[in-house]
Amino acid sequence: MRAIVIEAHGGPEVLRLRNRPDPVPAPGEVLVRNRAIGVNFVDLQHREGAPYPVGLPLVPGTEAAGEVVAVGAGVDPSLVGGSVVHFGHLAGAYAELTAVPERFVARLPDEMDAATAAAVAMAGTTAHVLTRVAERVGPEHTVLVHAAAGSTGGAIVALAAAAGARVIGVVSSPGRAEAARQVGARDVLVLDESLPERVRALTGGRGADLVYDANGGPTFDASLAAVARGGVLVLYGQSGGPVAPFDPARLSGITGGGVAGSLALHWVAASHYLDTAAERRAAFDAVSADVAAGRLRPRVSHRFALEDAAGAHRVLARREADAKVLLVP
Repeated sequence: MRAIVIEAHGGPEVLRLRNRPDPVPAPGEVLVRNRAIGVNFVDLQHREGAPYPVGLPLVPGTEAAGEVVAVGAGVDPSLVGGSVVHFGHLAGAYAELTAVPERFVARLPDEMDAATAAAVAMAGTTAHVLTRVAERVGPEHTVLVHAAAGSTGGAIVALAAAAGARVIGVVSSPGRAEAARQVGARDVLVLDESLPERVRALTGGRGADLVYDANGGPTFDASLAAVARGGVLVLYGQSGGPVAPFDPARLSGITGGGVAGSLALHWVAASHYLDTAAERRAAFDAVSADVAAGRLRPRVSHRFALEDAAGAHRVLARREADAKVLLVP
């Protein structure tokens, strides 16, 4: 089979196409012929070797959809021939075939194709966890979402808006504002140093009840300053770099020049809420229902051939994608 292999950490140029033996599913594994592969920021971090160290050589990728071609011992043989998505595992998706533990696999509804599944699996289930499980968004909330035009940010906007919340989207450039509005943001702000003040101006001085931030270090201070009294800053990634150590007393609003107090900081890793096969499949089933009902619209910004994985990484690193980036074997 053909696969993208990382043999040394570095830039996109280290993503090399290689011919490798077809994998054989071990006990408890499912072998999937990938038809669409999702590209995620964590893949870039695995490629760079920071902040998440990984062993090399590595076939990157944490999300793909296709057909089951074989199963290992202990796996229901009726899966063979069926359409599935696999997501949330460490690596192995940038390939024509992936052998993956069954607990990372979910069946596709009859009406869902592989590209749609790869576009919504990681982003959709992450948004599901962030807005319905780790935190419960409702009509009483004002929600601020960073990267509101992106794949995961856009899914958060969509599900929060569907829950009745007022959603303020944050985008990196004016050209992305319309994409954020289309997925459900009532107001859209372009990120700059005045973000907290503009959020408070929109909310009568109060701020946002929930702030969703996957950038990490570059936006942490602004995000914290935009939270309303008693609200929550939800971190779910660090695509811009890690957050520097900080004094928890800043959450009090008494020290550190804070505007509001009694704040909470919640780090959410969706994988911790999707640890079992049942949890993962229930989350994907919920996302599939959202797609069917129109609450979540699959959006694909770019498609690249498998051998041009480097191009996909460059687009994502330059933040040129308004939606999901896919590789197509």
